[in-house]
Amino acid sequence: MTVQCQALVDTGLGDNILFPSTPGSGYQASLDSYYSLDVREIKPACVFQPRTADDVSKAIRVLWKPLSGNVAVRGGGHSIWPNNNVAGGVTIDLSLLNQTEVHQPNEPNRAPIASVGAGSRWASALLEIEKYGLSITAGRVGTVGVAGLTLGGGLSFHSGRRGFACDDVTNFEVVLATGHIVNANDEENADLFKALKGGSGNFGIVTRFDFAAFTAGDLYGGMVTAAWDQKDTIVESFIRLIDINEQNPADSQIVLYMYDPANRTSTVSSVLVNTDGITNSTSFEPMAEVPWLADGRATQTYGELVAAMSDERGDRYVWFSLCFQNNKLVIDKATELWETLIDETQDALGDVDRLIFVFQQLPRHYAQKNPGGNVLGMDESLTEDAIVWLGEAFARTPEAEALFQRRIGAITEELEAYAEAIDAATQWRYINYVNEKQDPIKSYGAEVRSPQSSIPPVVRVLLTMIFAKQNIAFMKQVSAKYDQWGFFQTRVPGGFKISHVE
Repeated sequence: MTVQCQALVDTGLGDNILFPSTPGSGYQASLDSYYSLDVREIKPACVFQPRTADDVSKAIRVLWKPLSGNVAVRGGGHSIWPNNNVAGGVTIDLSLLNQTEVHQPNEPNRAPIASVGAGSRWASALLEIEKYGLSITAGRVGTVGVAGLTLGGGLSFHSGRRGFACDDVTNFEVVLATGHIVNANDEENADLFKALKGGSGNFGIVTRFDFAAFTAGDLYGGMVTAAWDQKDTIVESFIRLIDINEQNPADSQIVLYMYDPANRTSTVSSVLVNTDGITNSTSFEPMAEVPWLADGRATQTYGELVAAMSDERGDRYVWFSLCFQNNKLVIDKATELWETLIDETQDALGDVDRLIFVFQQLPRHYAQKNPGGNVLGMDESLTEDAIVWLGEAFARTPEAEALFQRRIGAITEELEAYAEAIDAATQWRYINYVNEKQDPIKSYGAEVRSPQSSIPPVVRVLLTMIFAKQNIAFMKQVSAKYDQWGFFQTRVPGGFKISHVE
């Protein structure tokens, strides 16, 4: 038994600890519940499953000491790269902190609060909240963890009206590196409150999220799929939807290019949602005559929709992400790169379960719902309506994974260069989507407000870096204040570290 695991046992937490030799399947079940095989293959010395925030506090009080081995923190376990598990160390698996409770306000004009445990996933949390006729600004895939998505910002079907998921958090319960349990909100630890809204796992272990809940009925939406020759109609509708989204905030659309290796064909799918339950919203009129191969739209609750959109575990994942302006020329370039990728990797596609390009809306008004209230920096940097792009490969073998790491990485660089060349680049990178080789935190900051075309590119880049450092400096100050020994920067190796950003 390692020194760290023994220290947890000596603290009286033995009943919460799983070892490879523990009778039953608890240790292996914890590993098997990770989304990615790359993470499931990592073997910690022990897995600690706290049942309360106090359990987490007791554990951290011994784990922060200079013992051998590192610590990983796992919420929903949906990360595609090994940032929430640790070989030979202690993995803190928060999956038992999965309760959701709804609290009605004691004062007039105050919102109900949905308290969601950090080990929860979106489908179960939403379905519980909906028993009260309420909803929250939540994720869009039922099996994704509440913690990771929210701490990274969190895009939602409700973002048109309410901003990012993190913007609707009214309080975080956090265990600090000292083991102290604190609340972070507008009145207590307000700097930590802001830093946690987009700052990921840099400051402490969040054990509970208190969301502002709101009255919500059924929505209308679901996934539709069309033949590849319908892509231009769907993309043009998507561009238009983003253009008019501020006037139609209940509408959202996700576009997916999907390749089926079994049939060697590409299709184009879309997730179309109106959160007001309107079945014929004006945003979707241009697609009225598209001959869908499959149409999964229905009137249903948010929880029912995301439960149906669950993304179960798979093998080896490759993700890269960019953000660029709402410009069809960039999507056309991405389409060209998609077709080239398929043509040039035919021999390897038999070892791929899925190949996907995802385009998601990011209109400028999303970032104006909580200006200055998070550390994403988009209230300053998102000067134009934008699109978040995600390139994904779901590989079965290490060789296919390595190949698509190279190929999609190169596509990302080429697409980024093209967007910059036509003055359609957007600096922000979504921390929940990027590859581990990308650095999203350095994108958290303000762009130059002057017209970009009048500023030489080199000067523009330098000025952007200067403004971005304001948010980065704030996050570093918060980290130093609440984690003065740098536990979450040096002893918890997973994720993007604020200390690594210059």
